[in-house]
Amino acid sequence: MTELIYGLDPLCGWCYGLVPAMRRVAADHPDLPIRLVMAGLVTDERVGPYAEMEGYIRRASRRLREVTGRGPSEAFFRLIATPGVEGNSGPPSVAIAHVAGMRPERAVDFAHSVIEAHHGEGRDLNREETYAPLLAAVGLPPDLPDIHDPQLWDAVWEQGRRIGLQSFPTLAVLKDGHARVLPSEYDPERLSALVGQAAT
Repeated sequence: MTELIYGLDPLCGWCYGLVPAMRRVAADHPDLPIRLVMAGLVTDERVGPYAEMEGYIRRASRRLREVTGRGPSEAFFRLIATPGVEGNSGPPSVAIAHVAGMRPERAVDFAHSVIEAHHGEGRDLNREETYAPLLAAVGLPPDLPDIHDPQLWDAVWEQGRRIGLQSFPTLAVLKDGHARVLPSEYDPERLSALVGQAAT
């Protein structure tokens, strides 16, 4: 069996930059299963007030926009400057894993909607109500597991950590038991071609 391993984190700006290219991949290769894997980017001692990360994110976003054509919106920066808003990969990771379990065929679409709601619309991924319209769009009710449960966070990230996922995004084609990690590519046409070549 051949599948595409899609390592991401919902707080990762580069994952936001990859969304258009991944949508092209999914459209061009509808018969290629895509398996979402997460390992946690903002975890443990990194979890804290988002405002403390603002300077770094603003600097990194300039390079992100140069390479991918996308960068976080001003709505995003207003969100992270808001007192009390926390940077934490746990809650959105649990929400994405929930959809992957309930509607696996819509998991990638849901993950992309979460990433874009955050970086594009400035939605707080720590709030359960953020997910209600996104869940409705994939045909699910607004009920989620406890997105603030650290044990659930660790359970979601276990697979990604076990395979050594440390960089986001990471794409690898798994074919006949062998994984081929793809080079970083944000152009939709070129990424789709890379995936196609690795999968055949």
